Amino acid sequence: MPFTDEIKVKDHRYSNVQDKKKFSAGNNFSKWLIILLPLSFALISGFLMAEHLPLGFGLLALIIGVAVITLCILNAEIGLYIILLYSFFISFFNRLVFENILPIGVFSDILVGVTFFGFIIRREKIGIETKRLVSTRVGSLLVAIYVYTFFEIFNFAGLSITGFIPVVRKILSVFLLLLICYIIFSDKRKIERFVNILFISCVLVALYACIQEWHGFFNFELDWLRMDPRRFRMTFVNGGARRMSVFPDALSLSIVMSIGVVFYAALAMMEEKLVKRITFFSGVALMLAAMSYSLIRTANVMFVAGLVLFFLMAINQKRIRIFAVIGLAILLVLPFLPFGGFNQDSQFVQTLRGGTKDPSYLVREKNRKSIQPYIYVHPFGGGLSTTGDEGLTYHPNHPLAGFPPDSGYLKKALELGWIGFIIFLVLYFSVIKTGISGYFSAKGSREKTLFAACTAALFCFYVGDFAQVAIGQITDVVIYYPLISIILRLTEFTQISQTQPQIV
Repeated sequence: MPFTDEIKVKDHRYSNVQDKKKFSAGNNFSKWLIILLPLSFALISGFLMAEHLPLGFGLLALIIGVAVITLCILNAEIGLYIILLYSFFISFFNRLVFENILPIGVFSDILVGVTFFGFIIRREKIGIETKRLVSTRVGSLLVAIYVYTFFEIFNFAGLSITGFIPVVRKILSVFLLLLICYIIFSDKRKIERFVNILFISCVLVALYACIQEWHGFFNFELDWLRMDPRRFRMTFVNGGARRMSVFPDALSLSIVMSIGVVFYAALAMMEEKLVKRITFFSGVALMLAAMSYSLIRTANVMFVAGLVLFFLMAINQKRIRIFAVIGLAILLVLPFLPFGGFNQDSQFVQTLRGGTKDPSYLVREKNRKSIQPYIYVHPFGGGLSTTGDEGLTYHPNHPLAGFPPDSGYLKKALELGWIGFIIFLVLYFSVIKTGISGYFSAKGSREKTLFAACTAALFCFYVGDFAQVAIGQITDVVIYYPLISIILRLTEFTQISQTQPQIV
């Protein structure tokens, strides 16, 4: 080798060593920066909060907000988990810190928007994924519903356009949430991570509901309840208290807990690993207790209906038949158990014995029959946000203003008409049909498990929507739309595996 070339090689090796040293120094600097920056912000915020509470708290909120938005933009999966945790726990912090004045729905929409904006920045194939989603039967029906709802602006039965704006905002938000989940769940590992994180979140919510029941409401929660006389009356009924955990109300808790019971009970019954099965069943027990503490009868019907559908789907498996017999035996002995949530006078037992004789149920049935003539003569409905409290706010002179629908089905029939209601029914049927078909088409045991669990949980939503508005709240959409996305992705995985040539 010539001398000059040898010098070049040495110089090159020297430069590599120097680069490694620089990289090492830079890496160490980054580590220190990650530690020092939050510490500095914490000290500054702490000082300001001690000297000037609003300014210090505002600075801390700004720092946290910028960090959260940055994470949502940089990583869509982390953004999804932030949206989930925000939807579950923000109501608790809203009444603990913000005295219930925080517009939590607006911030939820912002989180969804910036997470989706991250896809645009990273130049991911949003168009291809959107087209693939819309090409499915469920996706096309959802788009049809959104388009139909948008054209409700031309419904002259509505008296104000202001009620149209929040509905359109919600439609855009949930569609983006569905698309975000659909894109993320193209990886099976991410589906599994979502299932685990959702489980941890549901367990924490259930645990706090149990603490509320065993300890009683804390002082700040009692102050929050007393702020609204109606909320106070709705919480303390028949000598008991409806627990809401970290959620805005007991209804939200009951819906999420019943869904969690069905979803994770199904996963536990089909789980091969003993440790994971025990973990899921332990979490299900907490969720079941929390559900009973909400004192909402609808949840009892929801989780029983979901488990029945699951057993019907997987009854060909010996293990599931054993669990079905055990479940039936438990239902028979529940009235004789000594637990407060399952005694002979409990809401659960009364529901099983005949909820159709309940006075509140009879009042709802009377209201439904009285409003049916209006549905018949209004095929496009009375307009968006015209029923219940929304009607009093946006359409105070509307015939439906103040009318309590007390049912997702009735609300859709009144506001969107029987045409829109039929489209929703077709959507619900298509979702369940897709899940059942996917279960019997899937070859892998894990795919079958997820198909069965998701389908049973979604069926709970549709059963609950008959008696309550079970779909559309901030706490349930973060479960409902991800479950639909999982079913659609699993269907694609099954189709791909069936078309791939088998190697003999």
